[in-house]
Amino acid sequence: MSLAPLGLALWLVQSAASPGSNPAPAARPKAPPGMSWEDADQVADTVARLERRLKAGKPASREPITVTERQVNSYVALELAPKLPPSITGLSLRFEPQRLAATGTLDLDAVRSKLPPGGASSLLAFMSGTVPVVLKGRLTAARGQGKIDLEEATVGGISLPASLLSQMVAQATRSAKQPEGFDILAPFPLPWTAESVRLESGRAVVEFAQQKAP
Repeated sequence: MSLAPLGLALWLVQSAASPGSNPAPAARPKAPPGMSWEDADQVADTVARLERRLKAGKPASREPITVTERQVNSYVALELAPKLPPSITGLSLRFEPQRLAATGTLDLDAVRSKLPPGGASSLLAFMSGTVPVVLKGRLTAARGQGKIDLEEATVGGISLPASLLSQMVAQATRSAKQPEGFDILAPFPLPWTAESVRLESGRAVVEFAQQKAP
């Protein structure tokens, strides 16, 4: 939301410390090409607003919220990078109509020892260190639940079964808040009472559940 495209991105945003509305540091590193601190701040402010409204017992948002690919990638790279699992770096997302793609790098040595021996994992036996990962799939996100159907998954240029990649991502994303990590194959609840997510070229449109009047 690489390693799990939008789903992982949503989980990372929800699991990381709340961005709040703290003032920006006096000096910030230069944003990578194609990203900006302004875009990252806009997402951070939106997340903080959603959380404040929910804590106040209000609907997270009365109107759909649109976030661009550039905004999401800026937020992940500039705001969330220090909070990401150290075995995952360079997470980048691409939005297409009802499909998404993600690229990044995975520290294979950090997760190899936790994978079951033999079988498909033997395909990675000759690789070590950080390797590029590419994921492509279809996102279904409706009625408050999301699911990613992987259509392509490669690690270091080698095509892997979705089940093996799922194990690798789960190991890479384990944390105190999520001891089992993120299962890219399992349905997941959309954060902040989001009702649905619609992917379009270069952007995602998020719609929210509304509280019913008594």
